[in-house]
Amino acid sequence: MSIAEFISTTPPGRAARPQPGPLPTFPIIEPGQLWLIELPTADREPSALVRRVLDGVNIVLYDRALTDIVAGSLPLGRYAEPAASTDETNDPGAARAVHFACDGWSVARLVPARPTQRERIVRVRRLIDELATTKAASEVAVTVLGELSEGVCEPTQTRLNRLDQVVVTYPRSARLTIVVDGINRQTAARLYAVAGNGLAG
Repeated sequence: MSIAEFISTTPPGRAARPQPGPLPTFPIIEPGQLWLIELPTADREPSALVRRVLDGVNIVLYDRALTDIVAGSLPLGRYAEPAASTDETNDPGAARAVHFACDGWSVARLVPARPTQRERIVRVRRLIDELATTKAASEVAVTVLGELSEGVCEPTQTRLNRLDQVVVTYPRSARLTIVVDGINRQTAARLYAVAGNGLAG
């Protein structure tokens, strides 16, 4: 039985829905960190948060629907590759992102925004299952940021084993950024030369 099966979709006594406030302090990008970012496919100009992440991480993995925005936003020399297709039971992109983070790289995994609540929970549980193979879910710190039309909500701090209970408090219209911290703080990834603009595939 996977760890996701132990976690309920709807927590008892659901927490209050996050509300936008003053611009929060964004987490610092560090080695061994994984950023799961929901990105609108129609936007050609990413938000300040997304641009900061793209400028700072070592590796970007993206769904092919986001190819245009990635090509137009990726800094010169940053490495990026399209994620393999997903299905109901498998997400190779999540597995690859976790693999890179375990090797000490900082990784951004870009996925299309505005999923249904079920699609969002499935996406998060796939990530939980992949990460749970590396260390205990209760030990992994997670920060959730929600971008609404009115602004960015205050960050929510949680643990991996409670992540889906936090995610369901955000409306579908929110664009979530989930920062998984401390996957591998001991190994500092070494950068290798990347030709061209860094786009692979």
